[in-house]
Amino acid sequence: MTTGDHDVVIIGSGASGGMAAWNLTRKGAKVLMLEAGGRFERADFWSHVKPWEARERRRRGERSPGFETLPLRESPYETPAGQHFLLRRVWGVGGKTNIWGRVSLRYGDLNFKEPAIDGWEIPWPVSYSEIAPYYDNVEKLIGVCGGADDSKFLPGSGHHLPPPNLRCGEVLLRKGAEKAGYTVVNGRRAVLTKEHRGRAKCHYCGACGKGCDIGAFFNSRDYLLEDAFATGKLELRENAVVSHVLTDENGAASGVRYFERLTGAERTVAAKRVVVGASTVDSTRILLNSKSSAHPNGIGNGSDVIGRYLCEQFRFHVYAFAPQLYGRPATNDDGISGGHIYIPRFESPEEKRDYMRGFGIQLWGIGCGAGAQFAKRMAGFGLDFKRDVRKSYPALVQMHPYGEVLPYRHNRVAVDGTPPDRFGIPTIRIEYKLGENERKMIPRMYDVVEEILHAMRAEPLPYQRGDLDELGAAIHEHGTCRMGEDPKRSALNGYMQMHEVPNVFVVDGSAFPTPTEKNPTLSILAFAWRATDYLAEQMRLGNI
Repeated sequence: MTTGDHDVVIIGSGASGGMAAWNLTRKGAKVLMLEAGGRFERADFWSHVKPWEARERRRRGERSPGFETLPLRESPYETPAGQHFLLRRVWGVGGKTNIWGRVSLRYGDLNFKEPAIDGWEIPWPVSYSEIAPYYDNVEKLIGVCGGADDSKFLPGSGHHLPPPNLRCGEVLLRKGAEKAGYTVVNGRRAVLTKEHRGRAKCHYCGACGKGCDIGAFFNSRDYLLEDAFATGKLELRENAVVSHVLTDENGAASGVRYFERLTGAERTVAAKRVVVGASTVDSTRILLNSKSSAHPNGIGNGSDVIGRYLCEQFRFHVYAFAPQLYGRPATNDDGISGGHIYIPRFESPEEKRDYMRGFGIQLWGIGCGAGAQFAKRMAGFGLDFKRDVRKSYPALVQMHPYGEVLPYRHNRVAVDGTPPDRFGIPTIRIEYKLGENERKMIPRMYDVVEEILHAMRAEPLPYQRGDLDELGAAIHEHGTCRMGEDPKRSALNGYMQMHEVPNVFVVDGSAFPTPTEKNPTLSILAFAWRATDYLAEQMRLGNI
């Protein structure tokens, strides 16, 4: 086993791993970070490459960064027949923060306490008052634009950067939603709408999904890891595919085994403390594969909850035209790439309804965007069809409700019986399906969308009530290594520390007991900051 003088080994370099490295190194800890992929260089991004330029580049044999190709090739996954699940992962420095949607919504006590109210599974072992200061700190650190709204459904902030102006379709949609009785707020995104901490503001190219070549939205490498490197206390080993957390005769973590992806060589490194932040599914795979005589069911899994209770959100998409905008001249509606407005959840647990939890509605893809994919849903042919497409192009509005999926024990990530990867390590099987609660929520979600479209006099494109996007498409996996007060029903305590193995912390979305209806990255950053504050203090006291 390779020894070293590092105090902490961190697995993963995305939002959670990056935050852990940033916080621990500034507190004086020496950190070794293991990342399964390599670096994505800004010079290689195709952020401003137009479609016709991309075709020519591909013809010459050039390729854009394959953000999501590596894990599919190196670590494929399987699902049971009839249970398709879309798993999107990024192996590389910064992880999914290189291309994430940037939606940054605070969770509140409604989210944390609701399981105790409705009786379904376990509540979060934290309160909003405990995590709110960390939300403040994260927003000040990374820069989040948004409005001044504040409610129990979506707690507010005094640290938002100015929100971007609304597109014409968003103004009409907001009026329609408010007429129908629904609150609409400025979208909250980790995008710099003005210069912030020496970083350039967004220039509204609308190509965030291709990677930002000026670093105007939060990504772990630019915003966290560069500061950690500057301390001189961070060592990063790229292309290091972690397979196991190793343990000593007492069951405590003692090291990490990984494979050099480019050579296939097996390596082990000693570890006094391990922070796992490889994103929910890959972290779960590592933990379940980390079996020993002390942990025959995977490290820290005496409760048999690790791998279980996989939960995220389900969603669907409805497209329509605002007739007030038919035929107007095309305008540049790129903005910050995504919706500039948002409809928060509006249903309380006390309200009488036949389902638990709730949903919010995201509103991206409004106005003149790149391409005209909506035309595939329109009837017609020939010149008249082209004229209809051109007339409709500025009038497009879209609605995308996100509903919370309850944590079910049978929804899981498993490794037993899966085929091995090229290093001989069991891969992943995802077993996931919706329950009766979600099926009852779907009609209400469609009702609300239709109420809003009717109020704004929109003309919807054909859709089928009950249709859903493929499961997993929200890319917000949670729950498989959840926090809780009861060690028999949870793997971690409220500081994301393993009940059974105190020198292991799991700081990504797998620790979240419920998925809520919101995007999780802001919360992952806040909880990882809080967890590593606790870890650093326990190290100082000599307890870990």
